[in-house]
Amino acid sequence: MPVTVSAAALTLVVAGCYTYTPLEAPSPAPQERVALVLTDQGRVGAGPTMGAGLARVEGMLIGSTDSDYTLRVAEVIDIRGAVSRWSAETVTLQRSWVGNAYERRLSKSRTYLLASALTVGVVAFIASRTLFGSSGPFVENPPGGGEASSESFQPPLM
Repeated sequence: MPVTVSAAALTLVVAGCYTYTPLEAPSPAPQERVALVLTDQGRVGAGPTMGAGLARVEGMLIGSTDSDYTLRVAEVIDIRGAVSRWSAETVTLQRSWVGNAYERRLSKSRTYLLASALTVGVVAFIASRTLFGSSGPFVENPPGGGEASSESFQPPLM
């Protein structure tokens, strides 16, 4: 279970470092992660092959022409917001079905913010566990032989 929780947390952390921005070029480069927001016509057109009520299709772009996008689908989001994972099936969508197209980009500001938060968390954890020092004086063998009594032990003055 701890491995599953760690993997889920790592997935959220890595996903948090990315953002979707509008496509800058009319023909994006292959192997780019894209999100295509479907129009009403697109929902109807893609319905028979991908399922009814889709709002957005995300995946790795294989290629594009003047009339369509071909991608390996990673997930689809329906109009209610439900996410369905796909296993990289190849789908072709007509450009007329796509209202908005976005590409996934690394967000430097989110990455720096996340790295800072993780650093603060690690430092706080270490400080709370006193991993870099002790919480007080420790006398292993008190002078005078035998056990130390509370009367004879005097902590060092600082």
